[in-house]
Amino acid sequence: MMAPVARREVPMAGGGTRRDEARERFWRGHVEGQVQSGESVRAYCRTHRLQETTFYDWRRELARREAARFVPVTVAAQTAEPGHAREDLGRGRIEILVGNGRRVQVTGPVDRQALADVLAVVEGRGC
Repeated sequence: MMAPVARREVPMAGGGTRRDEARERFWRGHVEGQVQSGESVRAYCRTHRLQETTFYDWRRELARREAARFVPVTVAAQTAEPGHAREDLGRGRIEILVGNGRRVQVTGPVDRQALADVLAVVEGRGC
């Protein structure tokens, strides 16, 4: 069986593109399969007759897509917590739980780009 070409999007009439979901599922299965197998990427690709460079391209692309996913948001009731003055309630507060127990707290108005930059650094993506 030959590995599919690493093209991630399919051209559509009118110049747009759409994702090839079957190809994405194929590579997502192999990326997860390689991790579960405990084999090196080279050995896994050899066993499954996959192009190693294409495997790496897809692993990077799938990680990018995963990072861009939306996550659930919970809106909490406005209550004063220990260490926070009651006056802070009217100014607004955002608390974002990032991975590994890390959190970012913002009180009051914030610049959208500045917050995006902070989150990028916290998530290890750089600005």
